[in-house]
Amino acid sequence: MNRIFLLSLILGVALIGRAQDADPFFAGAGQLLLDPSRAGFAPGVAGTFIHQDQLSGTPGAWRNDLVSLEWCARNKKRQVDRWLGVGLVAARERQGAAAADFTSINVVPAFHLRTGERTFLSSGLELGWTTGTYADATGTWGSQYDGTRYDPSLPSGESWAADANTWMEMRAGVSWTKKQEAESARRRERDALVVGFAADHLGRIILREGAFAAPALPIRFTLHGLVEVPHGIWENGYFSGELVAHHQGPFHTGRIGLSTGKHLLNAVRSASGPLLLGFHGGLAYRMNDALVVNAGLDFGKASFGMAYGWPIFNPNTGAAGRRSFEVVLRIRGGS
Repeated sequence: MNRIFLLSLILGVALIGRAQDADPFFAGAGQLLLDPSRAGFAPGVAGTFIHQDQLSGTPGAWRNDLVSLEWCARNKKRQVDRWLGVGLVAARERQGAAAADFTSINVVPAFHLRTGERTFLSSGLELGWTTGTYADATGTWGSQYDGTRYDPSLPSGESWAADANTWMEMRAGVSWTKKQEAESARRRERDALVVGFAADHLGRIILREGAFAAPALPIRFTLHGLVEVPHGIWENGYFSGELVAHHQGPFHTGRIGLSTGKHLLNAVRSASGPLLLGFHGGLAYRMNDALVVNAGLDFGKASFGMAYGWPIFNPNTGAAGRRSFEVVLRIRGGS
């Protein structure tokens, strides 16, 4: 009975922690992470790696890793009015305080349709397999954790594996894109405006059920908008803004950000010319959470960026000092 009670407690804590999905700041770099309809929209292939964690001197911090690959199945030799995009996303989310570990693999097909000279409508589905593992957070070390720090004066016990479940879920999304200029078969124009809507955790199917089944997570609704305006302060310069809003069960979160940078789209390095370099940087606010500063560099078709968040606006005093850190690496091939 004691183990049943402990396992129920652990599972409950893990589900509280999972009540809101992980929300990487750089999800807009690989837009299929925001919305499955964005998979394979841009010509060529692309890969994105995102790591985020919680910089903290106290135990129980979380850590998330994402890897996405996408391919645009588009004819490069002529202008097309419709094409397919394909994406693959692998993710791992670890929650120290809840002693929970979630691993998922997701396949993302998307369909893109030209609706005007500079406008496109996209739709997509994501089918994912997730395994959730829950470990005993009340064991040798967990039982000495008082919510802020480890206290060796508290009684300790022995750790033991708790339970695991595997399930399938779907995600769906639709988005609309407007380009700065008409896009030809061999030229990739900048996005002037992207708006989209997505819904996560649709139609759960249990593949492997442990002794204690994890209840289905609430559907998360995501509304996102990205706008970009070119400027002539420096060559290929731009200002951009991002708005992302989430609603999931009783929770609602969001962020707004502004940034500026220099594009490398359609730039070609000459045989004796300097290395092509671009940059971007900005500031964002996560609602009831943190102020985030971010910066990055573009080297040809590779991009690297970092973001750092201070929880100065978080009403939860337990989050004080738990600063977040995120890094992104993106490599794009093709045109």
